[in-house]
Amino acid sequence: MKPLVIPVFAALLCFSTFATAGGEVLSSDINRDGTPDSWTHLNNGRVEKQEIDMNFDGHIDTVYIYEFNQKVREEILDTDYNGRMDNWRFYDDGELVQDHIDSDGDGRVDMWFYIDRSMIYKLEKDTNGNGKPDVTNNY
Repeated sequence: MKPLVIPVFAALLCFSTFATAGGEVLSSDINRDGTPDSWTHLNNGRVEKQEIDMNFDGHIDTVYIYEFNQKVREEILDTDYNGRMDNWRFYDDGELVQDHIDSDGDGRVDMWFYIDRSMIYKLEKDTNGNGKPDVTNNY
């Protein structure tokens, strides 16, 4: 499962750049409505983070954090567009290795998927709401 990444330069239909203490931020207006909906954080010309408002409601719901080699290291998502992040995906050299999900919307992870070569080999669940896995399924 590869991350859905809007190519940084392909998405730049309308953009602006501004400097920050840690580098510069390139904002773009993907849907051309006059409001930025994607922000790419650069440091010495290298992409470090990309934030996207995928449903154009004014709230960031997708964040990509990049390794030095420009591969995705972490992906943070608001999958139901309610304003709260509920899915955290972790990558190793661009390959998905863990997927953590808050399936009940309480702000805490309650499902942990462990992945090797695009295959889930272990699933842990928190069924009692204490924030710790209490059920494990190995595949």
